[in-house]
Amino acid sequence: MKPNKCIKAHLTLMTLVSFLPFCVAQEDTTYLKPLTTIVLQNIPGRLGHMAYNEKQGVIYLAALSNNTLEIVDLQNKKAIRSVKSLRQPVDVEYVSNADLVFVACLGDGLCRAFNTNTFKEETSFRFDNNVSLVRYNPAFQMLYIGYGEGAIALIDANTLKYKTTMKLPAHPEAIALDDKAGVMFVNLPKTHEIGVVELKNNSITRSFPLTNTAENYPLAFDPTNKRLFVGCRKPAKLVVINSENGDRIADVNIDGDVNVLYYDEARKQIYATCGDGYLHVIKQEVKEIKQQLKEPKTTAAPQNKTTAKSGAKKTKTTKQTPKKPATQATQPQYRTVIQDSYTSVARIFTGNGARTSLYIPALQQLVVAVPATAGKDARLLIYQVK
Repeated sequence: MKPNKCIKAHLTLMTLVSFLPFCVAQEDTTYLKPLTTIVLQNIPGRLGHMAYNEKQGVIYLAALSNNTLEIVDLQNKKAIRSVKSLRQPVDVEYVSNADLVFVACLGDGLCRAFNTNTFKEETSFRFDNNVSLVRYNPAFQMLYIGYGEGAIALIDANTLKYKTTMKLPAHPEAIALDDKAGVMFVNLPKTHEIGVVELKNNSITRSFPLTNTAENYPLAFDPTNKRLFVGCRKPAKLVVINSENGDRIADVNIDGDVNVLYYDEARKQIYATCGDGYLHVIKQEVKEIKQQLKEPKTTAAPQNKTTAKSGAKKTKTTKQTPKKPATQATQPQYRTVIQDSYTSVARIFTGNGARTSLYIPALQQLVVAVPATAGKDARLLIYQVK
């Protein structure tokens, strides 16, 4: 007895449906290869930013909702310590030559400095409110702390003394430094712009407006090609801007709630971490082309003129058609221009609410912090960059 055609079709459909989840589950490992997962038990809620201590091989994680700073041993793949009694820690920065880790706390307006060997609190800096950013500039040995409605405090990293304050038109969400140009770029979402600060006088001299985009939170910088990478949430895009003149170079669609960007100069890749649950790898292609500055000019060749000497006998001359002067072409002039393009080459699922990440160039690893969900602990996803 031959099987019914309908039954055969049903079986074929069942086979395809059962195969689909397996296909969907396959991740593209061309650019990022999953290495391991470090489980963080009993850490509920939102997770903040991270920093890496290369001397001890540990990651510092600001556990915002848990009011703790978590210390995670990357080599042994486990959490080893927790600094408690912090008020909504959101950002963290490690200063190697001082053996200090700085923690910016939203809840009490403090930026606290802990000794990385003893975890004794060495000092703290109090501000009005909204202390959400702390960054160290090794070239200037300066610590930048973003706070309030629009300010960045400068702290001498050697003496831990307050130096001055940059006044801004809105709260700073992220900064990028161009040390060669002596410039700081500041993301200002409230005013939909990027402020350009001259570090010699610590004041904004100009700004790059962001048209048709809003909520510009993360920022990264390519110092070689002078490109700023801006993560915008409305709409969800990576925007590429010329850091010298503010020209908009490219837009790339990404997932929602982008919160962290890193530029990998060695591979010419941007890593965008989005709270909607995806990690993007965006490839940069750069070409140098020669552009002619202007049309070649022509110049008249000099003419030989003879003048009759005084007293000389005049001779009869015949009229001749005047000849056009000979021309001499100049060499065309060129300038080298960067021509760059950007393509999203990988989109990797990480987990809902996984908004923060840490790129460690020395290890060629990318770490993504995934918050706890129902029935699942918080965790760090470790990827090998390829």
